[in-house]
Amino acid sequence: MNFYQKRRRTPALQIISMVDILIILLIFLVVNTTFKDLSSALNVSLPSSREMALGSAAEDGRLSLTVTKEEKIFLADAEVAPPDLAAALIQLKSTQPNARLELKVDEKASFGLLIQLWDSLSKAGFKVNEVPARVLRAAPGAPS
Repeated sequence: MNFYQKRRRTPALQIISMVDILIILLIFLVVNTTFKDLSSALNVSLPSSREMALGSAAEDGRLSLTVTKEEKIFLADAEVAPPDLAAALIQLKSTQPNARLELKVDEKASFGLLIQLWDSLSKAGFKVNEVPARVLRAAPGAPS
C-alpha cells in the first residue's frame, strides 16, 4: 500500500516575462503610430449650389457688405476697418432705417473675421438671419 500522496505543485505563472513582452509591444505601438495634426482634426466643407439663381444686390435694393480674401471689409463699396464696422453700421441704420444688407464673403476669408462681422451686425441692430450670405469662390482654373 502506498500511503504517500504526491503533492501537486501549484502552477506558477512567470509574470516578469509577460511584463517584458507587454513593454516591448507598447514600445512597438508608440514607434509605429502616426499622430494626426490637431489643426486638421476639424475639416469642414460647406455645401455649395451651382444652379441657384444668384441675382444682384441692386435688384432687391440690398447694400453689399463684402469681405475680400485679404480680409478687407467694404460697406456699399467703401472700405471700413473691422474695429470701425459696428459704428459704420450704426450710422447706416440711423440714416437709412429700412436699409437691407447682403453679405458677400470670399472663401479664403477667416472664420474669426466673419464672427466679428456678425457681432458688429448684431450691435448695429441688424438681425443676422435677415442678411443673406454668399460665398465668393474663385472660378475653376483661375489663379488663387
